[in-house]
Amino acid sequence: MPEGLRSLKETEKRWYGRLVQGLTSGVDVVRVAIRRFFAWGRTRFVLAVIPQSEKPARRFEISRFSLIAIGIAVVLFVSLAVFSLSAYGATALRAASLDNQLTKAHQSIDQMRESTENLLSGTAKFQEKLDQVVTIAQSKGKPDVQQDTGDILKAAGLSDLISGQLSDDPVSRDVLRLNGVAGALDKSLPALDDIANTLASQKDIMTEVPNIWPVKGNLGHITMYFGQNENPFATGQWYLHTGIDISTNRVGDPILATADGKVIDVHYDASLGNSVTIQHSHGFTTRYGHLRSFAVKKGQRVSQGDVIGSLGNTGKTTGPHLHYEVYLGTSLIDPLRFLSIRKEYHE
Repeated sequence: MPEGLRSLKETEKRWYGRLVQGLTSGVDVVRVAIRRFFAWGRTRFVLAVIPQSEKPARRFEISRFSLIAIGIAVVLFVSLAVFSLSAYGATALRAASLDNQLTKAHQSIDQMRESTENLLSGTAKFQEKLDQVVTIAQSKGKPDVQQDTGDILKAAGLSDLISGQLSDDPVSRDVLRLNGVAGALDKSLPALDDIANTLASQKDIMTEVPNIWPVKGNLGHITMYFGQNENPFATGQWYLHTGIDISTNRVGDPILATADGKVIDVHYDASLGNSVTIQHSHGFTTRYGHLRSFAVKKGQRVSQGDVIGSLGNTGKTTGPHLHYEVYLGTSLIDPLRFLSIRKEYHE
């Protein structure tokens, strides 16, 4: 055998022997430790209970293992007790919180029922107002709004809501009322739309009739009325004044169209000076004279309250003023017959 291989084999045997010896020694150490541990655990203690009387003392023997087991049991019991107390405390807190929430829920229910009653009271007032509006609409002669409010509310489901005949259970009745009000009001919209259309048509008629003060802001005063008046240019002579004269004692105040219409004439006249003529619905025509300037053109459509020019002193006048005429067909009429000072045109 080669010398190097022999040396390797010997080294291997030495290390193997040392390994076996080490393992054997380790096993022995473990065996001894286990033996000593059990011997230590089996060591017994003597507990003596000596009464104060003449009775004999009692002796109890207990091993270390038993003491350790009792200690572990005590620790587990205490831990379980602490955990149980903590869980009970948390449960008690949650129960108190739920009780508080329940109290608030009862309060909310009471508030909801009060709100329901208020809502139904408001619905009853809505019925009353709707009755008034329907009466007004019918009195205006609109043929398609001819139903009683009871029929409207019944069709909309409001009559049952107002009477409360939805359920014998108060809570269920309140819930059904709340759930039905929104839908019922939606169902009442068609009838209200008819009424709104009726009222809108009435408003349209109001804007088609020359019925507002022609000077913006309700300014000025009438210096000459319609009809027979003394001629300011011929002392002692009388003539038919074809309109009304409104003076503010200055020039430049805005002049308004007194109704919706179409401008049919814008020109200068030797007598009326700068004048604007507007044709309206229902046969009405208005004319505005002595203007300082124009704000509209011929053919232009205007709405009631639009500025058409400014008050001036053009033409044949004794001072700055507006000459305002109203025609119905071909007949001159007194502008004051239709004049109504309306708030929205005062500003």
